[in-house]
Amino acid sequence: MNSGWCLLVPFLALGACSLLHDNLPNDPPTVHLARMTCQSPNTASLDTLINSADAVCRVQRGGEVRFEIRAADEDDDPVFYEWRAPSGGSFRDAQAQETNSWFAPQTIVGSSEQFVVQVLVIDRNCDVIPDLADRQRCAEDARVLIENFLVEVVQRDPLLEVTSDATSAFSAPQIVIDAFGTDPDGDQLEYHWEPIAGDSLSIWSEEAIRDGETGRQIGSRAVVAAFFPGSHKLRVSASDGAANIEREIVLHVFIEPPLPAGGTVHLVLPTGQEYEIDAYEYPNARGERPQSASFFQAARLCAAAGKRLCSPDEWRAACQAGQTRRFSSIDDLAAYDSRDHFGVRFCNVPGSAFSQFSGDPTAQLAPSGSFPNCGSATGVFDLTGNIDEWTAALDDAGDLAVYVAASSVSASGACDGASLVSTLSIEGQDPYDLEVLAEIMADSPLQTYEQPLLGFRCCR
Repeated sequence: MNSGWCLLVPFLALGACSLLHDNLPNDPPTVHLARMTCQSPNTASLDTLINSADAVCRVQRGGEVRFEIRAADEDDDPVFYEWRAPSGGSFRDAQAQETNSWFAPQTIVGSSEQFVVQVLVIDRNCDVIPDLADRQRCAEDARVLIENFLVEVVQRDPLLEVTSDATSAFSAPQIVIDAFGTDPDGDQLEYHWEPIAGDSLSIWSEEAIRDGETGRQIGSRAVVAAFFPGSHKLRVSASDGAANIEREIVLHVFIEPPLPAGGTVHLVLPTGQEYEIDAYEYPNARGERPQSASFFQAARLCAAAGKRLCSPDEWRAACQAGQTRRFSSIDDLAAYDSRDHFGVRFCNVPGSAFSQFSGDPTAQLAPSGSFPNCGSATGVFDLTGNIDEWTAALDDAGDLAVYVAASSVSASGACDGASLVSTLSIEGQDPYDLEVLAEIMADSPLQTYEQPLLGFRCCR
């Protein structure tokens, strides 16, 4: 032993004096105790004691593992400890000796990742020796024992609950769906809603559902619009930043009440006068496209059915449904301003699904009943949109005033937007007598005037 050097540096005696045995071999330290206490994924505190470094400790992301190690040296050398985490994580005290805590990373790769925590048990503390040559001899003589602890850090998937099927009437402007999520690891979840395939659905808004007491988000509410009746698919997902869980919802959108095949609807004017009006534009049959006609042709076809052309007041009353409606639909056209199209909601006006089919307006005409909400307040359909309609009534002078209620697939005219086209002097004769009407119109342009988007419906 180099006792002279030890006397010069007495404060290093514990770490280095017994290091310089020139003739005797240096035996490595031995571990008597190596154990760890884990914070298991289902708990919020340390709860699992593992009395072996060979076992695997499972913790959640950010979880704590507490280590305890006891070692001795047969040469009676002091024992020193050095903690390492080569694959990640952090220690409570990097300079700790026999006990220490390691904290798992907040993010991992995949659903689980294994980490090795090492403790080096050394019978020399060579770093405190000032002389370089002596420090080198110390390092050559030192014995190191490496104890490895294996920790598995797990990422548990979020849980997501939402109905798999939802049902709504097409007359409802919106469908509200709630999804509730929880995360076993306590992570905050981010939600996302999206339609599956096509553009038959639109997510109008998403908002957080929060616990009334804590204010913590516990779910997400989506407000959805369906642009067509039928079945549609919607997807909601919840992510904790590492795992993403998805669920699909099938929306069944039905027409209620069912649309009539045709027929007439009984209504009352504000004056109290009762009348009947066709449910659809001529030929007044669900599924049939409306027909264009001249004014005289329209009057003749209505007469053949025992009816007459509707008056502007009758047409407007049916369109406004006894209120001050601008359009005949129960849908709000302004709600779809940002959409490329709104399917068969509202009415067949610019922006509808049919208006996208062709640049030819006649090819954009929809079969009657294609827009269930375009008149469901009264049961008289397509007064707004699709095709303009002839109307006529006696004016104050007793003449026959001919109007066009202009609202078609080319322009969404208002319920009160009928325009006077011509006034026919009937000189006290019956305007609904076809022979009289033919004679009156003999020299009128209305005798043959016809437009591809100008049709009619009948009243009585």
